[in-house]
Amino acid sequence: MAIVENGRLAEIFWADQNDNVGNIYKGRVKDIIPGLSCAFIDIGLAKNAFLYKGDIIVPGLKRGSNIFDLLASGQDIMVQVKKEAFSDKGARVTGNMTIPGHYLVLLPFQNEVSISRKITNNERREYLRTIIELYKPDNMGVIVRTACMETKDEEIVSELEELLQVWLDIKERYDRARSPSLIYEDIDTLERTLREYLDVQISRIVINNKKLKDRISAYVDKKHASCREIIFEEGALFEKYGLEKDVKRTLRRKVWLKNGGYLIIDETEAMTVIDVNSGKFTGNNDFEDTVFRLNMEAAIEIPRQLRLRSIGGIVLIDFIDMKNKENEEQVIDTLRTKLTKDKANTRIVGMTGLGFLEMTRKKSRYGVSEFFADDCSHCNGRGRTINLAAVCCEIKRQLINMDYIEHDEIICEANPDLIKVLSEDKGDLDYIEKRIGKKLKLTPKSKYGTAEYNISTSAY
Repeated sequence: MAIVENGRLAEIFWADQNDNVGNIYKGRVKDIIPGLSCAFIDIGLAKNAFLYKGDIIVPGLKRGSNIFDLLASGQDIMVQVKKEAFSDKGARVTGNMTIPGHYLVLLPFQNEVSISRKITNNERREYLRTIIELYKPDNMGVIVRTACMETKDEEIVSELEELLQVWLDIKERYDRARSPSLIYEDIDTLERTLREYLDVQISRIVINNKKLKDRISAYVDKKHASCREIIFEEGALFEKYGLEKDVKRTLRRKVWLKNGGYLIIDETEAMTVIDVNSGKFTGNNDFEDTVFRLNMEAAIEIPRQLRLRSIGGIVLIDFIDMKNKENEEQVIDTLRTKLTKDKANTRIVGMTGLGFLEMTRKKSRYGVSEFFADDCSHCNGRGRTINLAAVCCEIKRQLINMDYIEHDEIICEANPDLIKVLSEDKGDLDYIEKRIGKKLKLTPKSKYGTAEYNISTSAY
């Protein structure tokens, strides 16, 4: 499924059988690690899940209390996946359950009512708070979502009752189930995307599956959504609307801006760094104005790239330095405005002492790079391969010191590309043969990696 804004791909989602975010498990405590203030929970997946001390919730006890007071090895515990397993790390789980709906999110272990920041009308905010306080149980919390901005009271109350029933069912399944086991599975990709994005800004839905079209229509009618059109079109929609190219572009490190500048996006385990470069953009004679216009274009594109690539965690943005503080504030305000379209939680921290803009974005599911790409076998995911000329120098250093070998011939087997580069340096090879008094035989073998080789004698 793709979210398209103004004709451009903004976000993409795909069905994944291994998707666990939002699922609730009856797990069993395997290990408690005091030094890391965490516990590892067996929830039935390949790797034990990670439960941080601050995510432990026990009714009646203070959140974040000493982990040894709350858990014991072998104990059963209810947890919800909040972040998928990445790399060699297991899924991250929490004891603070959330049951999301289209209008509301039920928080079984909290008691406050929170209103979406995108609902800016104070009267509407207070009215929604009053409605929820009137109908919710005293010991539960609720988040009022943006979709409630123009929704009728009975629809909100009806969904609240549905979510409360879901929670009762989860508790019953927990009591009956053995650990580890799945006791609540979040809705599939289609409904989840509709739940998150079907609001007043969605003008139409295009789909190439008639059965799913009927399912979407039923969902839209049930939620009284304002989507104007649900269109059935045959064929490959991503190809037809030019989205396949956009998906492939998200795997690139460089992103060109409309004005000729470009972004360099580098993702690491700890953070993502985005570098803004002038590229082909020269602007006018006013350097400050040129830099300002370039940074403004970057501030518009960066939020789209964060959503499209599903980038999360710490993000450092290296805008081109601006002397005018008003221009700097305007760039940050533009970035903040564009981030409001993002369903993931984002927070702009501010400028660091070295001039980077620091921000965070919550990431829970796999991004495009994890889904469409594997680490390169030649560079082990570093993005750079060994220089063949440097490997040739290494080989020649070994060969020139092999005069102690008793045999008359020395064989060097290597990748065909490496042999080709080595063979081109005939002057050095002739010198080595003369120096050690032995014949060199270069043999290309495709079984070797790009920078791999083996040196032996004819008797080997």
